[in-house]
Amino acid sequence: MNTKGLFENYGKDEMKALLWEMYKGWFLHNATEVDSDRMIDMLLFYDELKDLLGMVGCHAEDAISSNEIQQSSIPMSKNTPSLD
Repeated sequence: MNTKGLFENYGKDEMKALLWEMYKGWFLHNATEVDSDRMIDMLLFYDELKDLLGMVGCHAEDAISSNEIQQSSIPMSKNTPSLD
């Protein structure tokens, strides 16, 4: 799976919601077994991963838009007469 596919399949808000659901699931599963330092580490990791997704998402959206523009423009063939 490439990064572009991730951002084509999931919108920014949906990714943030899914990431939050993953964190909540981990928290609920481990709440009685994990010490507070580990919970803080995991919450900080969640925040950093969320920020990373936001930064990478901006770049992926730019790449997707650029690719769509390139695909929609039709290059002139050398054998095709110009309309000028």
